[in-house]
Amino acid sequence: MQPICASQSIPRLHDWSLRAFIGAGVAAAMFLAVYVKLGWHEGLGYVASHQATATASWGIFVVALGVAGLHDARRRVGPGRTLLAASIAVFCGTILSSMLLWATSPDQVALAMTFVSGSFVLLAVLAIHLVYPRLRELGFGMTRCLVIGTSQDAKAVIELIHRYPQAGLKAMGIVHCGKGPAAIGTPIAGCRVLGTEASLKRLVSVHRVDKLIVAAPREVDTVLLRRLRSFRYRGLAVADYVSLNEELTQEIPIEHIDDEWLFAASMNSSRPHIRRFKRTLDVAASIVALVLTAPLLAVAALLIKLDSKGPIHFRQERLGRDRVPFTILKLRTMTADAESRSGPVWATTNDPRITRIGRWLRKFRIDELPQFVNVLRGEMSLIGPRPEREVFVNQLTEQVPFYAERFMVQPGITGWAQVMQSYAASVEESRRKLQADLYYIKHISFLTDMFIILKTIKVVLLGLERNPSIDANESVGELVTERNLSQSRGVIPVTAASHQHAG
Repeated sequence: MQPICASQSIPRLHDWSLRAFIGAGVAAAMFLAVYVKLGWHEGLGYVASHQATATASWGIFVVALGVAGLHDARRRVGPGRTLLAASIAVFCGTILSSMLLWATSPDQVALAMTFVSGSFVLLAVLAIHLVYPRLRELGFGMTRCLVIGTSQDAKAVIELIHRYPQAGLKAMGIVHCGKGPAAIGTPIAGCRVLGTEASLKRLVSVHRVDKLIVAAPREVDTVLLRRLRSFRYRGLAVADYVSLNEELTQEIPIEHIDDEWLFAASMNSSRPHIRRFKRTLDVAASIVALVLTAPLLAVAALLIKLDSKGPIHFRQERLGRDRVPFTILKLRTMTADAESRSGPVWATTNDPRITRIGRWLRKFRIDELPQFVNVLRGEMSLIGPRPEREVFVNQLTEQVPFYAERFMVQPGITGWAQVMQSYAASVEESRRKLQADLYYIKHISFLTDMFIILKTIKVVLLGLERNPSIDANESVGELVTERNLSQSRGVIPVTAASHQHAG
């Protein structure tokens, strides 16, 4: 089944109206700071003489807020976490802006201006995040949609829209499509059936529709396809369930796709980035990272030796592209005799086998740094699906459709699934992780990779709780027997932190 419409080739960061508000809010806050500090006429002269630097400072603040996730209207976090994220982003933006201003115009006025701007930017961002949800409730920026399909398929689409209210989609009603009778006025998941496909043009006009969502693409005939094309040429957005799910969840729903869809999706990937730039970026970034972190790795190695007996490094066989095995490198964070004490069991959240130093190495991902050597060798990339152990690959390939698709690209140190999802604690969670990996494989490009790198940097710098999806393989189950595997059939025996390893 080919998609009725193709999604964008780079991730949407939901949504553009919020991003526009924040961009305008930052600009207004910076102008207000200039006005407070210098007054109106002198302030205008100052901005005119420092136009390039002011624009760069604005960009720094906007990027910092974006990396902190404050551009994403889908984020469901409380005011406390919003305040924390905004404060950290504004602090980083202020420091970088002050360094820029000091380098271009080293005077006390410029430095003071930056810190005043930072204070106003923080207030502006908090005010926007307080007001924006209320505007959405009043219908501002909402995309008015008609759902086309049979009752059951339409219900799935409407429930998906309801799960993501921050995306700004409003289902106006359902247009019946298919062989069954159209019960006009029948409520489905909170929406009514408004008519049939024959009345589609009138319904689009009456309800001022912006987007058509085809819930049952298999029911679409040639006549309806022609109508949909005509609406597309008039400026209406047209989506099917897969593209809608992809847009809202940033995953690919594997139960709704086939090999034909995957082939069509593969045409979206950025071929120049894959063929020319990705490997060059991998090599250059790995060399720089290893040089810059060499002192940190030396200190970490010394602390590991002082803290516990055993080797400094942890090695484990993984499967790379085309299922070619290689040995992944990490710093050891568990006691060397972890398996001899407990046998082949899975790690727990507060695993007592993790050393004191190991806990800190994991918190800031320092234990992952030796994997830059794997990148230099060509066994891994900076960005891609996490490399899996063969014991899990064999099981998941049998139970999860299209699981082998992830082996068409190079595995990575970090990736879309790692920065956007939590751990995989079962076959079902592994399915979701694969759906995120397929999203990355489809949208692979320079911009996508840069976005993932920025998200990863944020996680590392803030020392956020380790996202266990980074390694669903590094359990101490290296010696898992066929008996263990058969007992776990249907649910992979990993717990909330089973992504830890015995190293």
